[in-house]
Amino acid sequence: MVDDLLKRNQITPVEIESISGHDVAQWFFSPRPLKRCLDCVKLHIVEEKTEGSLRVRLDKGLGRQSRAYNVPAQFIMYEPWAYVRLTDDEVRIQQIVDTARQMPLHVWLQVTNGVVPGFNPLTGTFHHRFHWAINAQGQMALAEAVFDVSEVGRLQEVTSLKELFARLPQLREWPWYWSTLSWGISGESVTEKNASILLQSVTDLWR
Repeated sequence: MVDDLLKRNQITPVEIESISGHDVAQWFFSPRPLKRCLDCVKLHIVEEKTEGSLRVRLDKGLGRQSRAYNVPAQFIMYEPWAYVRLTDDEVRIQQIVDTARQMPLHVWLQVTNGVVPGFNPLTGTFHHRFHWAINAQGQMALAEAVFDVSEVGRLQEVTSLKELFARLPQLREWPWYWSTLSWGISGESVTEKNASILLQSVTDLWR
């Protein structure tokens, strides 16, 4: 369905890759092969246990300070990544919130130390994980309980995307954190109509 919608919306080029583990199956749709597309917008299908989701995914790489830790060059944001361009764009943020009036919308955030030797942002385990649902008024509420009393864990208190994007850069170790932000649909809401609406929010980011 996703591949068909991308073609119908004339979104090209498209690279499709599958990454599966023992408890999750993932498919990525991206403008370039994944290893060369960490900085770009991706469509991400996630199958966990009995429920699947379709997400727009953006990754935030490491700050230039991370060069001292001998991390791969492609992990460092020498230029603003799509994640940065979106989180600094209030119009775009509002467009995402507006889609919650048309379908049940979810937001997922994963944060972890990206300078740990061997870290892989596509298959690695993230130390901090959050999942919110957004209502028609743009208010976010946790969809899954968070048992995390760390500084990052306090992000569970946020109630809007704007607040979330304001608080993330305030984290003391933000330059060394890898952050993955996703928004999308889950479970029975994964329909062709909703997927088409979701795609409209990233058409101009696809490159």
